[in-house]
Amino acid sequence: MNVAEKRDFIHSHLDQIEESMINQFYDALCDEETLKTKLISRAEKSEGDIQAGRLYSRAELEQRLNQQNK
Repeated sequence: MNVAEKRDFIHSHLDQIEESMINQFYDALCDEETLKTKLISRAEKSEGDIQAGRLYSRAELEQRLNQQNK
């Protein structure tokens, strides 16, 4: 069954699904959208850091990590 067929099947059965299942599906979609928004925001911030030259060399990063672990 391809994606279009699956969508049609789900759509045609939505009115028969119990509310708890609808709530689970809704929550999953909301969580996915929230995660997507957060990841996009992080990527945009990282791009800004790169363009502004706010970077660490590998040696600097390792040194910072070693200091935090002490």
